Amino acid sequence: VHEAAPPSHDPYIDLLPPQGVKLTPRHYAYLKISEGCNNRCTFCIIPALRGDLVSRPAADVLREAEKLAKAGVKEILVISQDTSAYGIDIKYQTSMFGDREVKAKFLDLAEELGTLGIWIRMHYVY
Repeated sequence: VHEAAPPSHDPYIDLLPPQGVKLTPRHYAYLKISEGCNNRCTFCIIPALRGDLVSRPAADVLREAEKLAKAGVKEILVISQDTSAYGIDIKYQTSMFGDREVKAKFLDLAEELGTLGIWIRMHYVY
């Protein structure tokens, strides 16, 4: 699409560096793997505010993590509203990361993140 119709210049968005804007100290960063929750606990408002679970494809998560590691981040904190449900909504979809296929399963994602050579901290559930 962008080859046929290049995006128009936006002076505000074009100021952002390729790695994005990080609002944490240089040595760590948050990495969101999904948004929302499918559970309807009586005490919790997350589903009403955030909606149902929407997982990011594993390759997208890994590309962002790799970019953060290359930018000098030493510790990645993996977060979501319900990390243990990661991938359920997309039926553990397979995506390509480099030359390999990676499933959107929490264990597969953790193993791939572990190859980056930096600290990975998993935050399981709010």
